[in-house]
Amino acid sequence: MTANFKDLEKWSPELNICIRCGYCYELCPLYKAHPWESDTPRAKMLLVYGLLTGDLEPSQHVAEKISECFFCKNCENNCSANVPVTDIIKEAKAALAEAGYEVDRTASTVDEDLCCRCYTCVSVCKAEAVEPDEDGQPVVDPVECEGCGVCAASCPSGAISQKDGFGVSREELRQLLLDTLRKGAQVE
Repeated sequence: MTANFKDLEKWSPELNICIRCGYCYELCPLYKAHPWESDTPRAKMLLVYGLLTGDLEPSQHVAEKISECFFCKNCENNCSANVPVTDIIKEAKAALAEAGYEVDRTASTVDEDLCCRCYTCVSVCKAEAVEPDEDGQPVVDPVECEGCGVCAASCPSGAISQKDGFGVSREELRQLLLDTLRKGAQVE
């Protein structure tokens, strides 16, 4: 796969402004779930910088790391250099998708067998990432999806879900609730 990351050049000043202080990951929900440096917004900025300069070869692993983001903007709100981290991540994600890499890490998915085509997901998606395809089946654009889960929470048939491993899938949230209730019962 060949990739052209020249479209990311417009972010070069912001990537150079980033002082790699680490304030960005103090409030990052992904870093809290996976406390590895490679899961921080700072690491994503370094990966994008490496792609832009050519010091880093694109790969599926790089695409996965960059696309693991919930676009909550906690990193931006905590950034002392005011770097638009989520905008940079979204454009890098788009460039990687265009190059043929899968970028659906935190994106929602639709189970066509369960979908009743009520289009609730389309109407509640603030990122406008869910649209009907030519057959009328709602489809999630993994580049545009911000992984907020509103579509999954509002789907009356349970046809939309998020992937396990990020602490936001129905089963992970159910287990977290049960664990919390058990701990609360043991305290008394």
